[in-house]
Amino acid sequence: MNSHDRRIRALLGVLALVAAVAGCALVAGLLIGEPVAASRQLMLTAAWCCGIATVLLSVAAVQEHANPDDDPRYLRTIVHGFVDEWRR
Repeated sequence: MNSHDRRIRALLGVLALVAAVAGCALVAGLLIGEPVAASRQLMLTAAWCCGIATVLLSVAAVQEHANPDDDPRYLRTIVHGFVDEWRR
């Protein structure tokens, strides 16, 4: 993995952390305070959006991209190994 990929993954991780903290703050505000109905709906929608963004950004941050130099027969050899072990 080159430095450009590391920086992008680090940025995605930081954004996921920011979204998680914002979502937690919104949920705490909903639980502690008594916002008016319109504000409550807006806070609830924002909390859900932060939760979804946290999950998506976290998955994007930890996702591994295949190396194009890898052997394309790798998965096939693993499957054949499992089949051979099953037949023993």
